[in-house]
Amino acid sequence: MPISGLLSDDPRFVCPLNQQSESNLPSPTMKPSQPTFTIRMRQQPLAARACGFGERDRRVIDPPPILQMDVSSPNATPEELKALLRQPYAVVHCTLWDPVNDRDDTAMPGTTDKRQQRRLMGTLVASPFVGNDEHNVEGCFFCFPDLSVRTPGTYSLKFQLVTLDPSRMGPGSSSPIRSTVKSAVFHVYNAKDFKGMRASTELTKRLKHQGCLISVKKGNARNEKNERDDDDEEDDDDEDDEPPQRKAAKRPKR
Repeated sequence: MPISGLLSDDPRFVCPLNQQSESNLPSPTMKPSQPTFTIRMRQQPLAARACGFGERDRRVIDPPPILQMDVSSPNATPEELKALLRQPYAVVHCTLWDPVNDRDDTAMPGTTDKRQQRRLMGTLVASPFVGNDEHNVEGCFFCFPDLSVRTPGTYSLKFQLVTLDPSRMGPGSSSPIRSTVKSAVFHVYNAKDFKGMRASTELTKRLKHQGCLISVKKGNARNEKNERDDDDEEDDDDEDDEPPQRKAAKRPKR
């Protein structure tokens, strides 16, 4: 870099002829440190049943992925950090990832029907929910209870945190990615090999109790002593929100 690139024509940094001492030079204005936002996995996906291409046969990833946002700022007080957790314009976007080839696997190549181009179905964006976890510690969480995968295979989920600025939003605008994290590898099975849904975790139950829009599952995972066909049973019923008439309409076990 030429020395001229280090010089400035700004009069604030020009020393008058009668002031040659370095002590008289104005110090540059120090910008306050910006807070750092990061996300981490709090609940990993473990398995899913492939939902195929029918809209009525959606089977969600189990358990639902849950992320937590952390905020750090060297000069912030505990009260300020607590306020920074409440970011109404923070969003997390999810994509399906191929862990073997390390590439985005959300889209299905070779399809012509626009409704069937995505391998990952459901709500791919989550907004923040501030509440207490299963240890009664407050945090900012992003929940993904409505994700389904069309085809069997081995996958991972990639999550990206973005904080939007309403004053700068417009056609062609973009927002920087604050943090990225990938989930653990999980498997998507066909109907025959899927072993059923697990009971909801304590974290899921705790967030649900505080108003988070996430379902609580009773669980119906099979084991070697109790094999049954998931095709004939509902495996994603909400533990406390299921309508009574739906329960009565279920077919008895064979």
